[in-house]
Amino acid sequence: MNTGATPLAANPCRSLCSWHATPAQFEGEQLFACRGCGSQWTVAEAWTPIDYNGNIPAQVKSARLATPPPRRR
Repeated sequence: MNTGATPLAANPCRSLCSWHATPAQFEGEQLFACRGCGSQWTVAEAWTPIDYNGNIPAQVKSARLATPPPRRR
């Protein structure tokens, strides 16, 4: 969960979603961005992004496996 002053971008999904790692970090975590809808994601988020085809991208899957999602209270 993001607790920083600047939130990640979260836009409505479209049929163009394509998630990729960026060279940037957000609150110490690798930042991923969707080239289709412009949303952003880090492993600190409880959800996992998927591409337009319903698959979890390899870069996202690797990051998620290295750092499990936070538990919801």
